[in-house]
Formats: sequence, C-alpha cells, structure tokens
Amino acid sequence: MKKQSALALSAALALFGTGAAHAGYYSYLENFTGSFDVSGFADADPDTFTITLTNLSGVVDITLPPDGVWSAARTGFIGVDYTPANPGYDLVSNSSSWIPLGTATVSTGGITGSHFVFDFDTGSFTSDGVSYTNGSFTASASTLNLLLGSMFGPLGAAIGTGSVSVSHTLTADTWTIDITETDVGGTGFSGLFATLDSTAYGGNNDGQIDGTFLANAAVHVPEPMSVALLGLGLAGLACSRRRKAS
Repeated sequence: MKKQSALALSAALALFGTGAAHAGYYSYLENFTGSFDVSGFADADPDTFTITLTNLSGVVDITLPPDGVWSAARTGFIGVDYTPANPGYDLVSNSSSWIPLGTATVSTGGITGSHFVFDFDTGSFTSDGVSYTNGSFTASASTLNLLLGSMFGPLGAAIGTGSVSVSHTLTADTWTIDITETDVGGTGFSGLFATLDSTAYGGNNDGQIDGTFLANAAVHVPEPMSVALLGLGLAGLACSRRRKAS
C-alpha cells in the first residue's frame, strides 16, 4: 500500500509540475513595434472608433482558447509612448515572472481559426496556417480584457461586461482595426481612451491618441485539464490510504 501511495503521489506531482506548467494557450508579442493612432472615441458616436497601427515590425502570435471561463497570466515588457514631448514610455508593463490577470468569460463569434500568426517582418499573415488578411468578429469585452491584459493588466472593472464588434485589415506594415462596442457596467474601451486623452493623464483632449510602442510579452491561459489530472492523482492517493485503513 505504501508503494501505491507513493506512485499515486508521484504521478500527481509529475502531472502538475511538468504538464501543467506548459499546458494551455499562449499568445505572444515578439519585438512588435510601430506607431499607433486611435480616433473616434470622443465624437458624437464614441462607441465606434478606429485603431490604426503603422510602420509595424515583429510578430503577433495569438492562440484563442475555446469559449468558457478561463484564467490568465501575463509576463514580459510592453511600453507605450503617447506624449512624445515627454521622454520615455508613458505606460509600461514589465515583469520577468507570470502575473495573474484574474478570471473572465471568453465568448467570441464569427472567428475563423484559433491560431493566428501575423508576421510583419515577412508580410505573412495566417489563420491556422491559411493566408489571412482581413476579418470581422464579435467578442465579449472580458475576452479582449483577458488577451490585452499583457499591456494594461486587469481592466474588467473599467471596461465592464459589454461586447465588441471588430473589423480589421492587415497589409505589409499596417493594421487597421475598426471597433464598435456596447458598454455594460463600465466605460468601455472608448472611456479608457478618453481618460488617457485627458490632461490629467498627459493628453490634450483632442479626441485622438497617437504615439509609438514596443512589445515583447506573452499571455498564458492554462488548460484546466492539467488541474483535473492532478485531482485524479490525489484521488488515487486517497483511495490507497482508505484501502490500507480497512
């Protein structure tokens, strides 16, 4: 019985210590740099706005988890400079370890594929290995919060629980993203942009945010199956102990 207990515990620890550490869904920003311009968030229809990324280089590698409730963590460096008059980055996320982003409900519609690789160094854009240069989809605000958390950290309370509709186009060094959102229980992304555009945060209240950015970061959404396997291993350990007691 002691041998069975040791085997059960060893198996559980192995599953949790190796498989769980690497299982799940990863998204990467690798030397992703360029200029950005955000407009339309402070006009008569603030819930419809455009993000234009230009002079792009580097790689964006996104793996979407299936719809469901997921947790996530972030690591790496992202710097955003939206006040060129002031030297250095205005927004910085920099961590060599994994920082929890919390838990959110992932919900999407209209997306073709689950693994997207946008390589602006070679001009190759793919969805599950198939050429991809434009698309449209819908997603819950919490979905984008989870995936964008590598830049800003948890934003759920500010963004709320609404939804977004996205239409985007990719060219050699440009990424144009048109967004329409429905705000529920928060200001939405447009509200966050308006805050950054305020004088309190270094903006000038002109309804536009522009600047440059650099990103080497990752988001990890762990696969819950690895945790379930740990539970099975511990259950086997408990069963062996009960047999010994009887």
